[in-house]
Amino acid sequence: MNWGYKILTVIVVFIIAMLTMVYISFRQTNEMVDANYYEKEIKYQSLINASNELNKVNENNLIVQRADTLDLKIPEKLTDKFSNGSLVFQRNSDEKKDQSFNFSPNINGMFSVNVKSFAAGNYVAKITWENDGVLYYKEQTIFIQK
Repeated sequence: MNWGYKILTVIVVFIIAMLTMVYISFRQTNEMVDANYYEKEIKYQSLINASNELNKVNENNLIVQRADTLDLKIPEKLTDKFSNGSLVFQRNSDEKKDQSFNFSPNINGMFSVNVKSFAAGNYVAKITWENDGVLYYKEQTIFIQK
């Protein structure tokens, strides 16, 4: 085999590799984390303030994973005039797997979510509620195992 065939072989392998990488890159999805990213970014300072309000009362995680449920525990101090509870589980890798709930905790401050409807993987739980006109907010990363 002379040099001409070796150079041609290298060029053909290079072209095949480049075409393969182009094909793979076109199959990738590049979704934004939030559809309303810009509007939410403008309002983000209110979420920072709400998170600071919660940190004054409770620094712990609010969601605990059990065998088949996710248990949300709102501090009892923050349930007497509870309103507008929102719980969003955001899957950054696939927005079709996001889950959202409006919730109201029971008398002990508990709310449970069944994990059977969730796909296994990482989620960011975004918890928001109001108590006596004060907004509270918490983000917590959760890995759901099946």
